[in-house]
Amino acid sequence: MYDITKVDGRRFTKSAVVTNDKTLSELPALSANTLHLGALPKEQTFYDYGPGKALKVGAARDLAPTQTDAGTRSTLTWSRNAAGQNVGALRVQAEGAKGLRLGLLVSSLPDAAMLQVSSTQSGRTVYEVTGAEVNARLADNAAAGETGSASRTWWTPDLGGDTVALQITLPAGVDTSALAVSIPTLSHIFLAANTTSDHVKDIGDSDSCELDVTCYQTGANERDAVARMRYVKDGSSYLCTGTLLNDAAQSNRPYFLSANHCINTQTAASTLQTDWFFRSASCGRFQVMGAATTLSNGARLLYASATNDMLLVQLNDQPPSGAWMAGWDAAPNGAQSVFDIHHPSGDLAKISGGQVTSYSNCVANANCTPTSNPNAPYLQVTWSQGTTEGGSSGSGLLKSTGHVIGTLFGGSASCSYKQGTDNFGRLSVGFSNGMNRWLVAKDPSAL
Repeated sequence: MYDITKVDGRRFTKSAVVTNDKTLSELPALSANTLHLGALPKEQTFYDYGPGKALKVGAARDLAPTQTDAGTRSTLTWSRNAAGQNVGALRVQAEGAKGLRLGLLVSSLPDAAMLQVSSTQSGRTVYEVTGAEVNARLADNAAAGETGSASRTWWTPDLGGDTVALQITLPAGVDTSALAVSIPTLSHIFLAANTTSDHVKDIGDSDSCELDVTCYQTGANERDAVARMRYVKDGSSYLCTGTLLNDAAQSNRPYFLSANHCINTQTAASTLQTDWFFRSASCGRFQVMGAATTLSNGARLLYASATNDMLLVQLNDQPPSGAWMAGWDAAPNGAQSVFDIHHPSGDLAKISGGQVTSYSNCVANANCTPTSNPNAPYLQVTWSQGTTEGGSSGSGLLKSTGHVIGTLFGGSASCSYKQGTDNFGRLSVGFSNGMNRWLVAKDPSAL
C-alpha cells in the first residue's frame, strides 16, 4: 500500500537541452536520387475514429527501389566529403503528402554514423541523430521483448511537406558495405500537422464549439503540461494527446500520460513525436505561439493497460523549458467539476469543462456502458462547455484544482450532440495496478 496518492503540479526546473540542429541553409547542396510516388489513393485517406480509436492521419506505402539493403545502398547517391567520409543521400517525393516519415529497417548501422533528415518546407530545421541513438531506440524495442521487422525499424520524424531528404554519413574509413539498412515503407501523412479536419482546412477548423485554451484562466499552468502526440503503428501515422506528470520524488523525470489505445507497445513508443505549447499565440488567433517546439526522440514504455485504457511512458527527450509537470490525484474521485485540455483533430489546444456524472465500463474499439458501480474503471463526463474529437484521445481529465484523475477513452459527445458523454480511464485504477511504481518511487534512478 502506498501512503502517497496525490502530488501537486510544478514547473519543470531543468535547463533546456541545447541542440546542434542545423537549418537547410547551413547544409551543403545535396546531390541525391529522388524517388517519386503518385498521389495516395483516396480510399487510403479515409480515417475512422471513435471511442477507443486514435485519429489516423497517415497511411503506409511501399518503396519498391529500397526494399532491400542492397537496393537502398544502390539508390543512395554516394560522395566523399572533405573529412574522407562516405556520404549517401536520397530524396522521396510523394504527390499531395502533408508530411513523410521513412521507415529504416536496420540490420547494421555504425554507432558513429550521422543521419540527417530534412524537408523542403521553408525554414524547417534539419533533424540530426547518430547511429548510436537510432540503435538505442531499436535496443529498447528488443529489450521489451518485441520482435519482427517493425521492432527493427526506425522512423524518421515528420517535418512536413511532400518531400523528405535523408543523408547518412559513415565514419571515416568505413566502407559503404558496412551499412545494412533498407527503406521498404514510408508513412504518407495526408492530414498536415498544422491542419485539422481535412486536406485543405487551416488551423482553427476543429468543431465550432471548441474553446481556445488561450482565452481562459482555467488551466493556465496545466496547458503547459499538454502535448500533441504523433506516432507510427504498422506504417500508419496517428494523433493523440498526452500530459506531462510530476512524481512524488520531484525527480524531473519526464513521465507522460496518455491512452493505451494510442500506444501500447515499445515499438510504437519509440516513434513518438510530441508538440509542446501548440496553442494560439493570443486568444482567438489561428496562429501558433512562438514557443511551440517538437521533441522527436521517442519514449520508453512503462505501463500500458486495456483495463482502464491508460498509458505511461518516459520521454527520451527532456521537456522544453517552461513545461508544467501536472499534479495528479489517485483517490477514487467521483462526481465533481472537471476540465480537459486537448488537441481535437490535431488542432491548437482547446479546453472543455463539465461534470463527472457517472461511471462506466468500456471495451476496446467499442462503446461504453454506464453503471452506478463506483468501482468501475471509467468516469463518465458530461460537458457544459466545449467537447472532444478524434485527436483528443489520451488527454487528461483534471479536477478544478488542476490534478489529473483520468485519460480520455472517448464517447458520444460532439458539438452536434451536446447531450452525449465522454469516458475517461480512472487514474486511481492505473495507479493501483502498477503506475504507482514510478509516480511515488523514493528513488526513481533505481527503476
